[in-house]
Amino acid sequence: MHVGRIAAADNKHGFETIAPSVVQAPGQMFTPTGPQAHDVPRAIGRDELAGIMDDYVEAARNAIRAGLDGVEVHAANGYLLHQFLDPTVNVRDDEYGGTPQQRARFVVEVISAVAEAIGAERVGVRLSPGNPLNGMGEQPGPDLQDTYRSVVDGISGLGLAYLSVLSVSQEHLGALVADLRDRFAGPLVLDTPGASPTSLEVVERILADGVADVVAVGQAFVANPDLAERWRLGADLNAGDPSTYYGGDARGYTDYPTLSAAS
Repeated sequence: MHVGRIAAADNKHGFETIAPSVVQAPGQMFTPTGPQAHDVPRAIGRDELAGIMDDYVEAARNAIRAGLDGVEVHAANGYLLHQFLDPTVNVRDDEYGGTPQQRARFVVEVISAVAEAIGAERVGVRLSPGNPLNGMGEQPGPDLQDTYRSVVDGISGLGLAYLSVLSVSQEHLGALVADLRDRFAGPLVLDTPGASPTSLEVVERILADGVADVVAVGQAFVANPDLAERWRLGADLNAGDPSTYYGGDARGYTDYPTLSAAS
């Protein structure tokens, strides 16, 4: 992944912050000296895009060299590739901005290059249509649909391992997720975020309804290292402690008991 405009120079030894366009992200981020506003980014030059794509490729190769099975290209949650997709953040007037198809171009190029470098079967992709995280402004409607259709149509023939979609609103985006699943020639992983951890009942319903092939589970796994066994047995679950999330140390991540240790 590349954070794009979600950055502060103090977090990266003064290196400049870049993004598709000169559009500052709202809010603040943590730095060694306390919360700071996100940097005003410099717009990426047309001649710089190939180098950034090479960085994604080299990162993927490094992961494989380090012994990982594969990588997930992060084109979601308000970071660089997602920024190219959003018309409120990407206001470029070249072939990488303007229309949904042109905003999708760089995302498709990066994913294709990574797949060619390490093998498509080792590559997954993460998308989050309409996710407002990190100041994104995408709205449900024809532009959003055409943008993500362009991405998926551009990568569907690569033979990727999976497509992971964060659906922030089933009410507004359920039809789009179904459309993307039909267009993608491979497994679709669905993430349904919410205030509460994803339950076994929710997972079973999604799979039974044929909405996705796999359901992503996060919070419940954090608090239950043996979640699959607990679900299999119908056992009680540990409750997660949100005050420790993103806390910077092992507390709240490695100290939840397994079922055997708790009994």
